[in-house]
Amino acid sequence: MRAVLRSLGGLAAIGLALVSGSALAEPVRPAPPAKPVVIPLEPYLGVLWSFQGEVDGKPRRFLLDTAGGITVIAQPFADAIGCKPWGRVTGFRMRGDRVDVPRCDDVGLKAAGLPLTAPTAGVIDFATLLPKDAPPLDGSVALDAFAGRAVTLDLAGRRLIVETPASLKVRAAQGVEVPVRFSREATGLALTPFVAAPTPKGRIWLELDCGSTGALVIGKHVADLVGLDPAIQKGQSVDMTLVGGPKISGKVLVEDMILDGNIGVPALQQWVVTLDLANERAWIAAVKP
Repeated sequence: MRAVLRSLGGLAAIGLALVSGSALAEPVRPAPPAKPVVIPLEPYLGVLWSFQGEVDGKPRRFLLDTAGGITVIAQPFADAIGCKPWGRVTGFRMRGDRVDVPRCDDVGLKAAGLPLTAPTAGVIDFATLLPKDAPPLDGSVALDAFAGRAVTLDLAGRRLIVETPASLKVRAAQGVEVPVRFSREATGLALTPFVAAPTPKGRIWLELDCGSTGALVIGKHVADLVGLDPAIQKGQSVDMTLVGGPKISGKVLVEDMILDGNIGVPALQQWVVTLDLANERAWIAAVKP
């Protein structure tokens, strides 16, 4: 499965990893839930994370992609909700290749009973990206569907939690706050988190990507700043400390990318990551044994 996705730029082949430049989106502040909402996560083909949503009372299967940029849906799902895709959304995957997809607006679903809305979803043909025997998939949900909320990603616990103001305070007290940036590409539609790592030249910014099975991918243009040989793609190891304290270690892939780097599942599953998408803050706590 990963080989299929990697040949197309990773899970960004399904979502839109819209990672360069910046655009301001109109703030969205949905009312917080009365109590924390736990969305169970399940493996999809053994390498990705998915959840069961609901649309018009029917169960639907979606991937979760924190670095997807915008939510994307399959054409059969667009047909089922009565959307005839129109227009175009344009973005760039992390390796620089351009993506153009038609759009459907105001795509709604429920996750663990909580209503979510993707203001604009891209429409793609999943059949060209997934193995023929892949379980049915209706889309890939990015953080744009959670805009204005506070969410906690706990891959070790196989759950995504939508926080209340009270539970967010508890999460913040349990972790360390780290600098975070949120990339808003495609005329402000996308929403992708980046955390910082120090180098002798300054901070580099790494996206948090639960759709990547590599622990760490570093751009060639900054590889030497973290002690790597830019000419060697595979086999190198790195020990890094994010600004704020969380540590990353392990094998690293050096790629020619349009961003500084990417933190994937092997690192993320060692952390509990809380993102306050409304106020642009982030906290990381180590997973407890």
